[in-house]
Amino acid sequence: MALSKHAIDTVKATAPAVAPHVQEITTLFYKKMLGRHPELYQFFNKAGQRTKRQPRALADAVLAYAGNIENLGVLGPAVERMAMKHCALQVKPEHYGIVHDNLMEAIGETLGDAVTSDVAAGWSEAVNALAGILINHEAELYQAASKRAGGWLGGRKFTIAERNEHNEEVSTFSLKPSDGYAGGFDFTPGMYLTVDAGLKDAEGDIVAPRHYTITSAPGDKVLQITVKHLKDGKASGALHTLEEGAEVNLSPPFGEFKNDSGEKEAVLLSAGIGVTPMYALHKHGGLNVKYAMHVDHAADSNPFATHYVDTPNFEQVITSEAGRPEMDTLVKQVAEGAGGLSDKDVYVCGPTGFMMEAVRTLKLAGAEKVLFENFGPRTNEARD
Repeated sequence: MALSKHAIDTVKATAPAVAPHVQEITTLFYKKMLGRHPELYQFFNKAGQRTKRQPRALADAVLAYAGNIENLGVLGPAVERMAMKHCALQVKPEHYGIVHDNLMEAIGETLGDAVTSDVAAGWSEAVNALAGILINHEAELYQAASKRAGGWLGGRKFTIAERNEHNEEVSTFSLKPSDGYAGGFDFTPGMYLTVDAGLKDAEGDIVAPRHYTITSAPGDKVLQITVKHLKDGKASGALHTLEEGAEVNLSPPFGEFKNDSGEKEAVLLSAGIGVTPMYALHKHGGLNVKYAMHVDHAADSNPFATHYVDTPNFEQVITSEAGRPEMDTLVKQVAEGAGGLSDKDVYVCGPTGFMMEAVRTLKLAGAEKVLFENFGPRTNEARD
């Protein structure tokens, strides 16, 4: 649905007044919505609430939407990313009404008398319009996922057919459908599976499912994920208690982190378990890799180290031996190894702090196209 002139004019006129209070609004929004609908914790990692990353990510999205209210086409990549995550978590159209009502209430409480009935009507229309865009695109993504070879809609039970322990922290799980399907699975390398281990936390709230890059090849008769048991990681910890024969609930493959370079030379920079999408893109995604750098704590921490043995221009920094490098030094080494960055696409994945700093530093070093996979809420930190 096209936005009315009234809605566009209202958002444009009031966006400067909203901006200083936007994170206050989004924080109150989540407090209200999750307090009233604790079942929605299935979509939100509690850590994202505690660290304020989730409210900050929504605040960034609200400002981006308001700032481009007359040219929504520029938000295409952001809409694609949100829609992919929503589909992976099985967000449904009826959830958007809950979002609208709690967000509008949070706006009214935060801004008080400044939110006249006229202003409220304009913002309400704008929120519903964005919901409509997402609902329509998500319907397309759901249908596409169901029509792929081996595809499905909603949750599907899979059995752990094999578990391969790479080291004390990292295991690869080979998953087969519990319904007896014996064919292959079609997906784009770089996509992820969303795993629901059926957990609840100490407060009785649902532990949100987690996303894990698919490390098997398209067409294989199993779906594989390679998971690191993170310290204090409820989902990864639960997975590592499961043995062969146990079942988990999976959403279909989704995600937009893929080979976006064609034959153009690419550079890979990863840290920790962030190596998994790099492996998938390199081994199965057809990337023309000029240079790869991986940072890890120990030499045996990288579950795909043997894959890179035959890769020209692969370097690994072991922090337990060499210490943690400064990002400027690391990026300089990457640039030298790659023979410059301006004419190459750079793919980045790792812990959030590492990744955000890497993206900024790579851009300062001349990289024009930097793509990164962030499995949690995405803020503007890497886009500044």
